[in-house]
Amino acid sequence: MKRHLPMALLGLTLVMLTSCLSSSGETSSGESSSSLESSSSETTLAVTPVTTTFDFDALNTLEYLYDVEEIGAISHIEGHGIAQGDYLVGPDTITILPNYLVGLAPGIYELTLMTTRGSAILSFDVIDLHNLNRVANASFETGDLFGWTARTIFKGEANLQSFTEEAIVPNGQALIGEVPYGADGNFLLARPGTIARTVYEERIGRLASRPFVLGGSGYITFMLGAGQEADLSHVSIKRAEDQVEVGRYGNSSFDVTSGLLSYYGENLVAYRADLSAQLGQSLYVELIDIGGHDWDYLTFDNVETYHASIPEGIDAIDIRPTFLSDIAPNQVPNGTFADLSYWSASSASGWNVPDNTFRADNGLLKSNQGGDASRGLIRSSLFRVDGSGFISMQLGAGQGSRFDKDTFVSIRHAGTNEELFRFANTRHDGSTMLAYYLDLSDYMNDSCYLEVLDNGSGSWDVLFIDNVITYYPDQPSVTYALMARNLNY
Repeated sequence: MKRHLPMALLGLTLVMLTSCLSSSGETSSGESSSSLESSSSETTLAVTPVTTTFDFDALNTLEYLYDVEEIGAISHIEGHGIAQGDYLVGPDTITILPNYLVGLAPGIYELTLMTTRGSAILSFDVIDLHNLNRVANASFETGDLFGWTARTIFKGEANLQSFTEEAIVPNGQALIGEVPYGADGNFLLARPGTIARTVYEERIGRLASRPFVLGGSGYITFMLGAGQEADLSHVSIKRAEDQVEVGRYGNSSFDVTSGLLSYYGENLVAYRADLSAQLGQSLYVELIDIGGHDWDYLTFDNVETYHASIPEGIDAIDIRPTFLSDIAPNQVPNGTFADLSYWSASSASGWNVPDNTFRADNGLLKSNQGGDASRGLIRSSLFRVDGSGFISMQLGAGQGSRFDKDTFVSIRHAGTNEELFRFANTRHDGSTMLAYYLDLSDYMNDSCYLEVLDNGSGSWDVLFIDNVITYYPDQPSVTYALMARNLNY
């Protein structure tokens, strides 16, 4: 039941309120008290727009001027998912940053600036350049790695990272070959002039773009140089949803033997890749560099992921791992190497003796068919992590000066092709075969495969593998000394 004030009491209250207001000259002069300021949040205030158009290619900021005397202290900006780190507030300038703007679809937007005296509208326009279908900072024209994220690979050693700010260099003449890089614009990703090639080759890492939605013709283009061993240095295209690799492309045109007219060392080659099967999918670009020898690094520029029609360029060759069957038994076939059946040596470009590296010799897999200088990569068929999740194998040799980078075994996840586990013969003793055990129980029921990599050419830079067991129904009883150490973290 509603209760009403007696008429006499209501009249007295109105008289007292009128008396209080008429006795204060401050409110009539325009200077509100703090209590009145807080109640005036609906007041629309004015700011002065300076730059209100966002260009995806220019990656510019938006700016607005304000007078704190007029609008009061700024609290925050809200609307369209903007967060505190997406803008800057100066003494008289508000700046909206491109890291926020690149994620917006083309159109006209209004943000709300909240202050102690009310609110103001910040209007702006995002130009339609197929923004959501494209990679931000695709040509590194910001002069840095804006829009890209670098990660380490080997033992988390940041000092070995190949993808750093200093690797964004001015366009001009390649450091080797005396030919132009041929980049699009003022900058590209390449070896810094201050770092010797032999030093830079040893660096490794990964560099990922922001996601984009594949549209148009479904073709993408990019410019790629160096990367002699395509298995070790390449461009990977992955689905953002599940990280499945949908394309992998190396520098198949690499050539430093044919003279300057066809010199494709560090200078760039323009490629195109047909990804039309992925139209409408959210994807991202990831550069991979895991090699540590001759030309095992990348120069890269101008990845364009939206083409309305099929573009010009050399057709990029997809070198993703393939398998004879998608069936993954818990025990990998032919783990005792009666021959090389169910194992396949990579034919990707760059291996100096791709058909003369691996052999089966008296039940051992050996990477010395062409001697210690032989280099290559061989893959098993698929297996499923099952039972206890433990697997084991025996390793011999692999005791060159950089055995933990050049001669090792990887366990990779089928589909994503991510390296889950990398280990080397850390107890090497010549050709003595030593047992190593791995705990893969974190990946139970996943399909995986093994890669054996020999990228060394010095003395004992070879690997011997035997007795690969990928299924133990119960956890084997082993000491810590026999457990393989994961070098990938």
